[in-house]
Amino acid sequence: MLGKRIGLGSSCEVYEWMDSNKVVKLFNLDTQADAVQREFRNCYIAWENGLSTARPFEQVSWEGRHGIVFEKIEGETFLDRIFEGLYAFRTFDFNEPDHDLRKLAAVLNDIHQIKVTGIATEQIKHLKSIIGHPAVFTDDELSAIHTYMDQLPVQRQFCHGDTNPGNVIIKNNKMYMVDWMHAIIGNPAADVAEVCVMIEFAVLPPETPTAVKDFFETSRQVALNIFIDEYCKLSGHTEQEIRAWYIPAAARSISSGALAEEQVAKLVSMIRNALYAS
Repeated sequence: MLGKRIGLGSSCEVYEWMDSNKVVKLFNLDTQADAVQREFRNCYIAWENGLSTARPFEQVSWEGRHGIVFEKIEGETFLDRIFEGLYAFRTFDFNEPDHDLRKLAAVLNDIHQIKVTGIATEQIKHLKSIIGHPAVFTDDELSAIHTYMDQLPVQRQFCHGDTNPGNVIIKNNKMYMVDWMHAIIGNPAADVAEVCVMIEFAVLPPETPTAVKDFFETSRQVALNIFIDEYCKLSGHTEQEIRAWYIPAAARSISSGALAEEQVAKLVSMIRNALYAS
């Protein structure tokens, strides 16, 4: 039943399952059953409402590990596509209507327009639980971040909750959102801010050739503008509303533990400056 491993994440592994049209996402042994049930339910809600995502079939157990069987979506991640473009020195055309960043903005807007029931996770409380107590912040700074978040505008729209580019799979130029464990009802600007923070403050791996790094630095702002422009046109939100969510989006990214020290330093500096300005 269990085939070759085709994916690896911080909390799971993905294997081929039974036939070529299915995969199983096996979670680490310390993953709680209710978290897996939440991801299955959230993903089913997204799929049932016609969103571009892998269909969830069933929950399973394999050698003591909780798992979910999904439709197999073969393609490359948005993160892979980003690096392909950088290494090919592919320039950004702001007016290109079919740009990948415009497609991603449209996918997020589609998610945010769906009216759903059955999602009980409260956005700010959930974000605070994810952010935790990162060592880079003092207790006073963490308290200030929480106070800032409590003042953000509340909305009641369906949100993905984890929009990093590794959770977007591109197949035949169509984008699929995966990993719905953190789906919530809340303010969609948080979803968009996570992508913006990734673009604006990303640090490329140290082994990246200097020419590629230089190209990225000259292209970064154009890429950010394309994405924000498209989302704001589709949704009616403003760039100011999106930037208001930079602090929690950045704190959430820091808490993942997956960022390089240089990128963490950039995000910490941004958060401190924003808190001081507020």
